[in-house]
Amino acid sequence: MAKTNKRSNEDKKALALELFLETDKSQKEIADIVDITEKTLSVWKQSGAWDMIKQAQTITPKNIITNLYEKAYELSCAEKIDADKLIKLANTIEKLQNKKVTISHIINVFKDFTSWAFSENAELAKQINLLQKKYVDYKINGE
Repeated sequence: MAKTNKRSNEDKKALALELFLETDKSQKEIADIVDITEKTLSVWKQSGAWDMIKQAQTITPKNIITNLYEKAYELSCAEKIDADKLIKLANTIEKLQNKKVTISHIINVFKDFTSWAFSENAELAKQINLLQKKYVDYKINGE
């Protein structure tokens, strides 16, 4: 990707966030691509809680439930079955399967929508992406 100084700071920030979330590029690589300093990227990353957003994308109820099922299976295969632990795991799984919307759900839906929207209208998608980011920040910091 070629460097350009024609991007606004908001565009650079949006691109940097997308590269941070969607690639395994280092901060130096992202800063070079976006044409900003590593210090600027660090400030954006910290003030926007980018690490938490990235983690939220991977901590999904589905992943947690899978891990809980594995733990339940291990407990059920033990020579002495701990029924209390199995019941607690089953209750936790049931609660997680409740159809509540989590931050990771919101982020994943927004990511999917933004990808689609870019193909329809890139400029509008950029504006929507910024609003989505503000909404996620709002949800993370409490309603």
